Amino acid sequence: MKTKTITIAAALVLATSLGAAAAVQGNFMYNPRASEITRYFPSHTHDQNGTHGAPGHSGGTDIYGCHNASVPYHCH
Repeated sequence: MKTKTITIAAALVLATSLGAAAAVQGNFMYNPRASEITRYFPSHTHDQNGTHGAPGHSGGTDIYGCHNASVPYHCH
């Protein structure tokens, strides 16, 4: 019984750690293009009137919140 309790506790700690790591990265799904992501103009925003605080760019985002067709590939 004691071994079972320790195993369950270890699984919970592992699951919590993995969830925290995903939350820190701000992405709850693995992005297969993660190595391509470029981060720049971190304080820029988007709204219905366009892009503010960075050069404008068009195009929607993919399921990861990244501009799929943009070069460089980047996320918001």
